[in-house]
Amino acid sequence: MSKILRVALPIAFIVVFYAGEPAGTLFGCRAFNVIPPLMWLLLLVTLGAANAAVAFGLVRTERTRGLALWGLVLKVCFLPIFLVSLVVFALIGSQFSLRPEALPLEFALLTPYAVLSYALMIVTSCYGFAAIIRARDEQVISPETAKKYKRWHAIPIADLVASIRLYMLLRRPDRAAGDNAQDANQFSRAYSAAQPVSRIGNSVADRPPTVHRAARIPWPAVAPLTACFCFVATAYAGGPLTMVFYPPYPTLRIDVWPLAILVCAAASVVYTHISRDRRKPRELAFWGLVIKLSLLPFFLITCLLTFFLGAYLFAPGGPAPQAFILPFALLGAYAIMIVTSSHGFAAIIRARDEQVISPETAKTYKRWHAIPIADLVASIRLYMLLRRLDSSALASAQDA
Repeated sequence: MSKILRVALPIAFIVVFYAGEPAGTLFGCRAFNVIPPLMWLLLLVTLGAANAAVAFGLVRTERTRGLALWGLVLKVCFLPIFLVSLVVFALIGSQFSLRPEALPLEFALLTPYAVLSYALMIVTSCYGFAAIIRARDEQVISPETAKKYKRWHAIPIADLVASIRLYMLLRRPDRAAGDNAQDANQFSRAYSAAQPVSRIGNSVADRPPTVHRAARIPWPAVAPLTACFCFVATAYAGGPLTMVFYPPYPTLRIDVWPLAILVCAAASVVYTHISRDRRKPRELAFWGLVIKLSLLPFFLITCLLTFFLGAYLFAPGGPAPQAFILPFALLGAYAIMIVTSSHGFAAIIRARDEQVISPETAKTYKRWHAIPIADLVASIRLYMLLRRLDSSALASAQDA
């Protein structure tokens, strides 16, 4: 029952929020406004309280990494509403005057909006708070580190960065625990016949418990993910998306967007290449698949735009002027696809160097990552392959 609640409550919280009339009005889309405002507010408060109760109720039963993962998922799912709220808050605040007689009214208008946004942010941080408490009680992180992460989870904008860093931080003790268990088993098998009888005061029971402190995450491990996030956000902030739709959030001008996407793409590729040797092949393949899925709507929109522009090639009387945009659109879409494959290429090279996959398999996956449409299938198959190989290696080590 706890597992069902753990999965159902966050999903219901997200669905109810985006299905309400206030959210639809804020995004300028009324197609899914099926819940009246009063009912929407009541359901939102109820589900928010239920998520907080379940999050803190799972502190003693759920793994710290699982709690941190759900906190990160909630942060990412509510990221659009926080960005739109920040922009709307800034636009409304910029139109207010600084006259003393108008300040009380302006403060009264902005305060409820800011309080609701901050309360929503705190609810999305509940799983992060629960993960921090569990990790501190298990002595995985120190009390000072726990206080620091709690403080970051209560600050707007910094809460998303703190969620990412917390999840990456809690992944390392699990790996280290698995490696230490394997090393301990090998050590005990090698020295079981040669160990003398332990003296009084030298037994394991008499030794003080070892405190496992998680090391700080080096910024090279976070910088590639930040660069990729900026690359995805820039892709949706202009270009083909604004030619087909009219997003409710501010977008980049058509003359600024190519430069911005070029800078973000270069940063993503460079940081991925620099941090390749310090990351596991499975981790690189996982983030490559996440980036592919994040930009899948962008490529679908680009495909529709390509078909639309291709019709001008066969216009009566010769190709229309709009047809000359088609080569640049195809070239730009292919370049963006190659950038999204940078994590996949790094995972393939890393797995080949570690002799996890053969050179022939590496060449095949590289070729697939450079072909449109096949690159998404190759990303899924690469991640599943590396995950299966890791599981087989762990099972073999345990059996040995």
